[in-house]
Amino acid sequence: MGTGCTFNAMIVPDAARAERGNSTAGILEPLSRGWSSAIQGASEGHVDSCPLRANNRGKGRGMNLLRTLLAVLVCLLGAACPQAQSQNTNLDSSAIPSATAEHDPEDAFLSPNHYTNAYFGFEFDFPPEARLKPIPTPATSDRRIRLLEVVGPAPQHAGISISAYEYKGKNWTDAKGILRHQLDQDLYVGVEELHGLSKTTIDGRQFYYFETRKGIEQHVELATESGGYVLLVVLEANDPQMVKALSSAFYRLKFFPPQEAQQYAGPQASAYEGPAISAQRLRELKESPPAQRMDPGKIQDGVYRNTQIGVRFEFPKGWSIQPQGAIEPAVSRYREKVSGEPVMGPRERDVMKACRRTLLSAWKTKPGADGEVPYDEFGEVTLSAMPLACFPNIHFPDDAHDADTIRRFLVGLSFSQPLQRDMTDARTYEASGKTFVVTHGTIAYKEEGDALSRRISVSIVLTQHRGYLLMWIFAAPHDAELRELMDARMGFDSDPATRDAKASAASSVEKTLEPGGAAPSEAVPERAASVGSTVSPENPTPKGQPEGSSAPVNSPVSSRPSLLRPGETALDEQIQGKPLPKKSSQ
Repeated sequence: MGTGCTFNAMIVPDAARAERGNSTAGILEPLSRGWSSAIQGASEGHVDSCPLRANNRGKGRGMNLLRTLLAVLVCLLGAACPQAQSQNTNLDSSAIPSATAEHDPEDAFLSPNHYTNAYFGFEFDFPPEARLKPIPTPATSDRRIRLLEVVGPAPQHAGISISAYEYKGKNWTDAKGILRHQLDQDLYVGVEELHGLSKTTIDGRQFYYFETRKGIEQHVELATESGGYVLLVVLEANDPQMVKALSSAFYRLKFFPPQEAQQYAGPQASAYEGPAISAQRLRELKESPPAQRMDPGKIQDGVYRNTQIGVRFEFPKGWSIQPQGAIEPAVSRYREKVSGEPVMGPRERDVMKACRRTLLSAWKTKPGADGEVPYDEFGEVTLSAMPLACFPNIHFPDDAHDADTIRRFLVGLSFSQPLQRDMTDARTYEASGKTFVVTHGTIAYKEEGDALSRRISVSIVLTQHRGYLLMWIFAAPHDAELRELMDARMGFDSDPATRDAKASAASSVEKTLEPGGAAPSEAVPERAASVGSTVSPENPTPKGQPEGSSAPVNSPVSSRPSLLRPGETALDEQIQGKPLPKKSSQ
């Protein structure tokens, strides 16, 4: 351990727990687990005790009388104890492996102050002062399964996160190895206080744990192995006393047979399938993929129209229509080749496969026989759609001014859209009564055989309509060409449920998010748009509306007659009532 580290402020197990955790003799396994293993072992090595069917009757043929007496004794005992046999049979059928087979790892029960996992069979209380509430999170890009994610309000910002890693033997990382990796990550970033990797015991189960603090942020991480998985627990807060309260609550965790989960959950608990997309939901999507029920739309005179989704898009004339986009798969292949890891986790990949459909992909230049397009002649517009119901944990922002919601949306989207991870800035605007999110970045990648990297300017335009998340991907070699490309027009049909409602004008306000998600205090005024109008992502002005009709939001005098010249404001310098001199072009 490094010098200067103090441990007085860190939370460590009490003397009894520390003693049990450092002594292998004190580690106890739950009774139900040991009992189940014994029964399973007996069933695998079954020996029939009936003389007519015994698989060991070849031994001791000369002891017929003794064998007969033993057979009679066994039969008498078997007849006298049918209830015991029935109880053993029931216990075997309700053992942990068969019980967990009916559940998924994230299946649980959740109440305001209590969590009960129905797969692994454990429960613990939340400290009331933490005021923890569940929040949705996207699926991870690794093999981790999110089981629980709860957070508390400011200023403590308490949080409990539980994940499960599938463990498949000695070639996979165990609990200690996973926790060692987590600790290495903390040490790489830097910590001010440290309680190094240690062992403890909670309700008879061995846990590895460590604790670090940096500034006001302090957290404890624990890991154990259970049912073929490694459970990783993170307890964190910005207050040492709150971290102590979280740790004290978790150290009172109890394990139980999984089939008794509902009894332990209590009457106030409700079913909970984790913060990310659940295995059950994934099975439902695979059985009936929404992408297959989506109308592919039609193209006529350079305009794509989809009446089911209610969207139309005017793409550049003379462009080649292709079944799929080029940039996204090319970048994904390159990222996977360089990192050796998939760009999406298995669950996110399956969800995207079941829910996302490419509606249109137009390329500036038709690919050659080898499928390649010259770099300087490349341009791409790809439109895809996916039902928002496929992503219940990703909320599209309803308000273009809500920077926190926009940031959370983009972070969640990055798990499903690898290109979003390369976007360096974002802005929002309102048009046609809708909120649009536009991100932009420059991506470098290589195709097979390339000596130098290709650099492509990419923008992603996102909005929601009729329950679908619509995503346009614009790509060009340079920003100037990208801006020209994004001047294309898009429109939206009125919602069938409100077709007869009177369309109201909505002011369009553009707001830029700086890298990191921070939003400036001033908004840039944009133009008004009505439902059903056509807008451009680069210039969000409804088609057919005069350029001079734009008005700043919340400006009651903006429509009054003005003596200002075009392009002149009240802040411009006036020279004794004389006309302003022409500005030099130099």
